[in-house]
Amino acid sequence: MALASGSHSGILLGIRPSPIVILTAALGIALLATGISLYLVASQSWLGVKLGLDTDGAVVIESLQRADIPIQIMPGDRLQAIGFPGSEPIALQPLDITEEPDTLETYDLLNTFLSRQEALSTILAQPIVVLHLRNARDEPYEAAVSPTDGRALSSLPPEYWIQIAVGIAGMLIGAWILALRRRDASALCLFLTGLGLMISALASSIYTTRELAIQGELFRVLGFINQSGTYSFGAALICLFLNYPNRIVPRGVPLLIWTVSLIWIVANQFQLFPSQAAGTYGLMAIDFALIGICIAIQIYLSRKNPLARAALGWFGLFVLCGTGVFVFAIAAPLLLGLEPGMSQGQAFGIILLIYVGLALGVARYRLFDLGTWAFRLGTYFLGALLLIGLDAFLIYGVAIERAPAFGIALLTVALIYLPFRDYLGRRLRGGEALNSSRFRQIVDIALTRAGREQTGEWHRLLNDYFNPLTLESADWSASAALIDDGLALMIPGHRTLEPLKLSYANGGRRLFSQQDAERAQELIDLMRHALDSRDAHEQGVKQERGRIARDLHDNIGAQLLRTLHSNDPQRKDAIVGETLADLREIISNAQGHGIGLDEILAELRFETDERLALAGLHLEWAADCSSATAVSAGLAHTLRSIIREAASNTIRHARATGLKVEISERQNRIDLLIIDDGIGFPDETLQSSRGLNNINLRTLTHGGSVAISGRNGARIEASFPMERSAVNG
Repeated sequence: MALASGSHSGILLGIRPSPIVILTAALGIALLATGISLYLVASQSWLGVKLGLDTDGAVVIESLQRADIPIQIMPGDRLQAIGFPGSEPIALQPLDITEEPDTLETYDLLNTFLSRQEALSTILAQPIVVLHLRNARDEPYEAAVSPTDGRALSSLPPEYWIQIAVGIAGMLIGAWILALRRRDASALCLFLTGLGLMISALASSIYTTRELAIQGELFRVLGFINQSGTYSFGAALICLFLNYPNRIVPRGVPLLIWTVSLIWIVANQFQLFPSQAAGTYGLMAIDFALIGICIAIQIYLSRKNPLARAALGWFGLFVLCGTGVFVFAIAAPLLLGLEPGMSQGQAFGIILLIYVGLALGVARYRLFDLGTWAFRLGTYFLGALLLIGLDAFLIYGVAIERAPAFGIALLTVALIYLPFRDYLGRRLRGGEALNSSRFRQIVDIALTRAGREQTGEWHRLLNDYFNPLTLESADWSASAALIDDGLALMIPGHRTLEPLKLSYANGGRRLFSQQDAERAQELIDLMRHALDSRDAHEQGVKQERGRIARDLHDNIGAQLLRTLHSNDPQRKDAIVGETLADLREIISNAQGHGIGLDEILAELRFETDERLALAGLHLEWAADCSSATAVSAGLAHTLRSIIREAASNTIRHARATGLKVEISERQNRIDLLIIDDGIGFPDETLQSSRGLNNINLRTLTHGGSVAISGRNGARIEASFPMERSAVNG
């Protein structure tokens, strides 16, 4: 995903360091910030207990994290107060283990929280800390614990490492984009979002995962750093979408946004807002709304640029999802006086979605499917928000118990929202799945005579299916493929259909997707099959016509010649009857049951002898075949045709006195030898004689071999594999 250039004046006052310098500096900043965070966490005094809140709000020991804890302390015991020898203990309140003080509604609560943190941290810094507890039997007791000078890193909860990882990952991804797009103001804005995220997350990681307390002044500084990073993140995101991919405001507006954010931070530090929640999270909600408005404007301005719109939709989706979860799970509940939906550490993990989505977009990973992916993820996210919102409404607005409220919300989303989502998805995707109507259309195109009409019908089908802005001839392509990041789709050609290039799907309103490429391949595969089937049919028709022509020449011609040379009227009638029978066989192409080989040869011997005798020639016949052998009707027809053709040639052209025919059966083969004692024929006759060519074709059709010679009389040697079949009963 290319970040559009909002400014080519360079960044950082015209200085454009090399990518390696940018990445090295970013890595150094990340390591330094992580080191500072680990140092501040590890330098805190540590009791070695993990604290939590019981259902009634009492502070309880959830687990022990040191082996030298006094044995009387047990998980589940309530920690009522802490102190040190000779001092008045401080009673613990639920306020003391608040994870994020920004969630406190009023500034008075914030100030009370910070002063108590200072007092508690002073106690934890003593050599001996006295814990005032109650055990499972509600019996009070005291236990003395010596805090260590530093906290074991193994005791840090997962939320700490999540915030560290999110902050560093966001900043490094932003630096990577800046290294790739050093000339773009948008890339600088993106880097600033990552930098702000890292500042906010690393400051938050220190105090949200504390054991019980840290120094009040340090807490205040860390809170200021956390808010500064958060507001910088929001301001940079707004500036990003003011420039990417189109500049939509004058150059001075980004400066104004940063100025307002700075003023807001200072005003919140001086506690000038009506409430702590409004001062801390009000600007977040405003930033989120402005980001959404900017994305909507950019999508509208990019309506004629499918590639920019798809990339913008993908990036904008992740930005809205990531920041939206943070706003709706943390900021919105606090502004409404409700409890946050998740911990701040978990919410930071959701924000990392922004940078994961951006990395995928920058790498152009399936960019042509970004519209589809964005729709899926966006609608899933909206469905989750609807489920949560409806569940909250039923619990707090209608006062329904949690379990049935969630069931009602889930059923409502499943029965109403999901079907609507599927319907909307089908309308937006376009290009319906292949159906019987499309299949018939493809068959009709294949059966259309090749030429302008067939080409026009094929183009019409593609236009109806994909609705591209342009359809033009293209270079050869082996298969349907996306090019130009989904701006165009290649359609391979086949036979009379030329390769095509379709550009700008759905009238230019979207990119071609991988699903479009797959469906285009299905279309061309069906078209290829239909065209090949038509060609095979036409080839079969040609072959059948050739077979009929050969049969007419060999069989009907031979029979008519017999009729011509016969002086016996009765014999002529018999020959005409045989001729009609052969003609019916040729027309019907009957391929029935097998015929006994001895029966075929007996008929052929009688027929051939009679024909030769009428022409004054003698026949020498020798057959060595089993009486039980049966051959297919096709092979019987071929044997009959070859012998008849040879006899006809001898009678008409050879000037011979006789014809010799030898037929033998051996090793599943039939060998045929035909010789006359005539004048023979020159070699050129083999190329020009239709009858001899027919003999050759018939033999090869049955997988046989043939040798024909015209020297010292005509000589035909043929050999066939046995095509056995059942003899007619």
